[in-house]
Amino acid sequence: MALPLFLVGSCLSQDKRGVDQTVALPLVQKILSGAQISGSLEYWGVCDISKPRSEFPELRPVSGREGSALGALQEMFADDAKMRVTQDSDGRIRMVETDVPQDLLELRIHHLSFLSEYHGPRMALMAILRSQEVMQFITDHNIVPKEGWGLPSDAGFIHKPSVTGELNDVTVAQALDYILQTFPGFWVYQNCYDREGKRRVSFGFLDNIPVVSGSPLPKTK
Repeated sequence: MALPLFLVGSCLSQDKRGVDQTVALPLVQKILSGAQISGSLEYWGVCDISKPRSEFPELRPVSGREGSALGALQEMFADDAKMRVTQDSDGRIRMVETDVPQDLLELRIHHLSFLSEYHGPRMALMAILRSQEVMQFITDHNIVPKEGWGLPSDAGFIHKPSVTGELNDVTVAQALDYILQTFPGFWVYQNCYDREGKRRVSFGFLDNIPVVSGSPLPKTK
């Protein structure tokens, strides 16, 4: 499972002492997929790529298969004092660490077009990140992606549907939610600082996956 739009920088020690994100994110994905619910995840990560990728918040084992996805995720994140897991009136589940900066997510995009030839959720995400307002914001705030926001791994997957339509005067978060209408899953927003004190941000998207009816909730340890 590729997360091609995650940006990594080199280092500031925000030692989360948690879980490798390549292990943790699929656990969240499986819970949301099992309930066929979409949502979003916002958290602080670690910029240092020379260390193990245990930047995801510490996770608690989920007790079992009973209960809601909301309850399971609240239980999973119970050891992260800053994580709030809530559910919107439309059913989407929000997982947000309270100290994550909201300025970029609240940035307004005046006009955004999704092209029909852009297939897959990550291509739609790229359209948001390459909007004039977002690019100007990261320049003004000295946010320097290490690898850039280039073409994602599913750029050539023409068999996938496309996010289509136009949005006017929407926040980045609202535009990200728009992708969920075509591709149920969850978008991910991560922040960190490098050794020079520069802020790094990353975005990703994970689709919901087919889950066999009655399958148990995943173990976190």
